[in-house]
Amino acid sequence: MLRLQIACCCLLAAAALAKPQAKSASKEPKPVDFDDNAATGVPYNGNDVMYDSAEPLPMEKENGFAREVYEITLEPANYYWISENYPNNYPNNIDGGLRLRGSANQEISISCDPFQLEYHPSCDWDYLSINGQKFCGTRRVPTIKSTLLTIDFHTDYSVTDKGFYCYIVVPEPGTQTTPSPSTDCQCGVRQTRVVGGTDATAGQFPWQAGLVSTGNTRSWCGGSVINNRYVLTAAHCTDGSSPSEIQVMLGDLRIGTTDAGEQRYSVVQIIEHPQYTSATGSGWDFSLLKLDREITFSNTISPVCLAEAGQTYADVTAIASGYGRVGAEEPQATTLQHVQLPVWSQSRCQGNWGTTLKSNMICAGGYSEGGRSVCMGDSGGPLVTEVSGRFRLIGVVSFGRPCALANSPDVFARVTEALTWIQSNTADAQYCTA
Repeated sequence: MLRLQIACCCLLAAAALAKPQAKSASKEPKPVDFDDNAATGVPYNGNDVMYDSAEPLPMEKENGFAREVYEITLEPANYYWISENYPNNYPNNIDGGLRLRGSANQEISISCDPFQLEYHPSCDWDYLSINGQKFCGTRRVPTIKSTLLTIDFHTDYSVTDKGFYCYIVVPEPGTQTTPSPSTDCQCGVRQTRVVGGTDATAGQFPWQAGLVSTGNTRSWCGGSVINNRYVLTAAHCTDGSSPSEIQVMLGDLRIGTTDAGEQRYSVVQIIEHPQYTSATGSGWDFSLLKLDREITFSNTISPVCLAEAGQTYADVTAIASGYGRVGAEEPQATTLQHVQLPVWSQSRCQGNWGTTLKSNMICAGGYSEGGRSVCMGDSGGPLVTEVSGRFRLIGVVSFGRPCALANSPDVFARVTEALTWIQSNTADAQYCTA
């Protein structure tokens, strides 16, 4: 079998722009004094509408400051949360967060308008992060719904701005319904089976996605269709990018050729895992792409099933697929490729990768003779294994030692570790039956 091509991690994520030293203030962060917001009363929302029915988020103080991270269970009501000193400029060196749930685990929503933080192309200086998506500048935060809202507010040592007003709605239990898996479609089903070789056939990997620059056809990262609206890929593929810069190709078997049933989607939201810093650092190399419309399923486009919670998948045979290079010094393939890879136990892989390997990672590959692995250009792509006739997504291509080195397994983001995050951030989508 020819070596497969998958992005051993485009580990060259775009570097953040250097920030001018506008001030010589200390970078030592302080907890957010959120509770000071309540003293200003219910503010205007910027559109001359006052939310008289809203009440401040219930918080306590410790030693005069708010805890660094608040975990709050909210009863049904309308709440507001504003940046410190709003509508005057917020202070420097803030690092604080909120974890909000409804008392009945119902879906709750947040929107922020007005919104005005210091601008940076990647929101690296001052930002508000909601379920992994960063906001800065004057980009208003649209309504985001989830059963868990993970919110982080960070400011650095220099420029500040007016801040934000966020409106949070916790509905009464039973006033909304969570969609059940659709009985009209099944996940993890394909039209053909792997028997050898490296070129895929139409419908063999119907969950395969290719990330392209807007208007282009050559993919630079892969991904997996997981439901009717979202593609799961690697965070290092989307780090520093805006939704308008990325499109997703589905049903794309041959690069540069319009295949029967091929579909192109725009991206309206990028949700990176909140614990991601780099693929080889913290791990958590996950990013969700919300597409501009529901996916039309067909014989060549359908979702993969997610991994089962609690499973390690050690010693199973898995399959990786993608459009990346066919060798470290070779060009990218022109046809979707696939390769079978053995999954390593965590302890065995730890002996190979040492402290670089985290519990949110899974290893596969590393044949003694070399020659078969993932390679540059396939980052974010799927690692799947067959369970009871269905294919389950157990890994997302993250990084490795390029490419196909003997006895050196590649590292994938472990999907079982991110199931709660994935499901809470895709609650507005329809999953197929497993």
